[in-house]
Amino acid sequence: MGRITNSALLALLCCVLLVVPFVVGATGEKAEEKQPPSDIGNFSYTSQDRRDPFEQVHMLKSRKDASFGALKSGYELEELKLVGVVKTGAVTFAVMEDTQGKGLMFKKGDFLNNNLWLLDFLEDKVVFAYKLKGDVRKIPVDIPRK
Repeated sequence: MGRITNSALLALLCCVLLVVPFVVGATGEKAEEKQPPSDIGNFSYTSQDRRDPFEQVHMLKSRKDASFGALKSGYELEELKLVGVVKTGAVTFAVMEDTQGKGLMFKKGDFLNNNLWLLDFLEDKVVFAYKLKGDVRKIPVDIPRK
């Protein structure tokens, strides 16, 4: 059995020695046929209007929300200051001032934004309401006195 193994190894070695030069020659020819890199001309890249790939995605979303503040409709209650209440006949108005000093008037039922509205006038308070998950929440704001 030892002789059969030695003769099988010798035959295998001969085959390898005969086949290897052809395989190496074939792959060597393909390596020499490399094409030169194509000329792309005058190329420039700008990252304008593209997100920073190293910025975390949740931070990117909050930054975008802040930048789109100019496109929002209405006011948040934190952005307004209640200046007083004006009664004219049967209609009562809440006089408010925004952060830039612009005066605004709201009557009962007027919306400050999509989710916040003036609900009612009490003796010494103005009541605002907002909807949260189907539930109406009330925010009383004291009327300033001199």
